[in-house]
Amino acid sequence: MMPKLRAHSFYQLTQGNISIWSSPWCTLWTSIHDYLNIQQPSFIYPSLVRDLWLPGQKVWNNGLIHLLFQQPMALVIAQTDIIDDNGPDLLCWNLTPDGICSSKSAYKLCLQEIHTNPRDAPSVLSLELKDLLKLVWKQKQLIPRVQTFAWRLLRRALPTGLRAGRFSNHISPKCCRCGIQEDEFHLFFLCPFARATWFASPWFIRSDVLVQGHASMHSILIAFLRMGHPYGSISNILNFLWCLWKARNDYLFDRNKAPPHHVHLAAKALSSDAYIDLPHLSQMQVTPQVQLPLDQLPMQGRTLRSDLLVSGPKIYSDAAFRSRKVPSLPQGEVATGVGIYISLAQDQVNMQIEASAPPTISPLHAEALALSFAAQVASKLNILRPTFLMDFLSLSSVAAIGRIVESTTPWCIRKPLATFFKHATNLQPQVFHISREINGIAHNVAQQVLHQCVQPEVCCFASAHRHTSCPVVSLLSNFQDQEFVIHDVH
Repeated sequence: MMPKLRAHSFYQLTQGNISIWSSPWCTLWTSIHDYLNIQQPSFIYPSLVRDLWLPGQKVWNNGLIHLLFQQPMALVIAQTDIIDDNGPDLLCWNLTPDGICSSKSAYKLCLQEIHTNPRDAPSVLSLELKDLLKLVWKQKQLIPRVQTFAWRLLRRALPTGLRAGRFSNHISPKCCRCGIQEDEFHLFFLCPFARATWFASPWFIRSDVLVQGHASMHSILIAFLRMGHPYGSISNILNFLWCLWKARNDYLFDRNKAPPHHVHLAAKALSSDAYIDLPHLSQMQVTPQVQLPLDQLPMQGRTLRSDLLVSGPKIYSDAAFRSRKVPSLPQGEVATGVGIYISLAQDQVNMQIEASAPPTISPLHAEALALSFAAQVASKLNILRPTFLMDFLSLSSVAAIGRIVESTTPWCIRKPLATFFKHATNLQPQVFHISREINGIAHNVAQQVLHQCVQPEVCCFASAHRHTSCPVVSLLSNFQDQEFVIHDVH
C-alpha cells in the first residue's frame, strides 16, 4: 500500500516548511536526486522548499533552481504552484475532491488495480463467509464501528499482537494479560480474562470448549448462531466481541484493569444505544422549514433570489470550461474563458471584461479562477464593499467561509481561493450564489466568441468620460498577471 500512498499524495505549498529531498512537493520528487548538479564541497545545499524562494517572498529563485537542478526538474520546480496563504503546507490525496485519504478511496484504488492485474487478486472467499459478511452489513441495530470491527475480524485484518508483531519489533506478539501468543482465538476465547467474561451472566459458556474443532472465526460464529442460545443473536455476539477488543486495548494502552463483568455491561449499553435515536415513524414530528422573507438576505454563500436585494457594487463572474475560442490559441488546444460583469450603481457604470486563463481540471476549478480574477479586478479598481455573485453553489459556499483549510474545500481550488481572499479581504466583500438566469451577462461574456486579437481592447462608452480620460481604461490597460490575459473591456 505504501507505493500507492506515495504515488497519489502531494503537498500544496503555503509556507514551504517541508523537506526538498524527502517530501512529495513537486511532480518529479521521487527522482529529484537524479537531476541534482553536484556543487563545490563548501556549498551548503538547501534543505526546505522555502530555501528555493527569493528571500522574504513566495516566488521561486530561478537562478538558484537552475544552478542546483538539471532539466526538466528545474522547469517542473519553477512551475510548481505556491498558495498565498499563512496556514501550514497541506498534504493532499489526489483521488478525493477534499484531498483527504479515506478508506473508501483507498479500497477503490486497490480494486481498480485488482481488475487491471487479476493475478494480484485476493483469494476467493467461501460462500459461508460471504453470507456472514452480508448478514453483518444488514444489521441496522449495529453501530458502524462494530460493523467495521466485525469485517476486520472476519477478514483476518484485526491487529492482534501476533499479526501486528510481524511488522514491527516494537510490538509484542504476546497477550498483555497472560503472556501467551495473541491471535484471534486467544484474545476472544482462550485468554483467562476472555474465558471469565464468557462464563459470566448472561452467557454461561465455556469458551475453550466452544472453539474446539474450529479453524476460523467465521466457523465459530456460524456454530454459535446455530446453538440456539437465548442471547446469541448476531448483534449481541458482535457487540460483546467488540467490547472484549476495547477492554484489551484499554488494558494494553491505558493500563485500565476493568473486571470481566464490565464487558457485558458495556455490551448491554451498546445494544441499548443503538435504539435510543430510532423513534417510531409515527411519533416523529416533521419540523417545518423556515422560509426567509422575500426582502431578507440569506447567509453568505447561500442562494440569493434576486440581485436587486443587494445594494452597492455587484461583481458577477462566470467561466467557460475548456474553451477553444481564445485568441492566439493553437489549434486543438483548450483554455479557460473568463467573463466578468461589474455594476457600479452609484455612477451608473457597467463593465464587461473578457479574459482567458490556462486550462483547468474541472468546471469548479474554472469558476474558482474566474472568482479570483474578479477579486483582482476589484482590488485594482479599489471597489469597496462589493458583492461577488456566481452561479456555482459549492464555490460560493466555500468562498464565504474565508479560509482555504476546510473539509468542504476541494484541494484543486485552494490556490485561486487563496488569491481571492488575498485581494478581496480588505474590500469587505459579500459572496452569494445566484441562478444562471441572473448571471446571464457574465455567462455570455465567458461563452461568446472572443475577439481574434492578441492586444487587449479597453474602451469606454460612458458619456461622462467622453472628453476626459476614463480611470477604468487607464487602470486595466496595464493589467498584468501570469494566469490571466484580458482580451476585451467595455
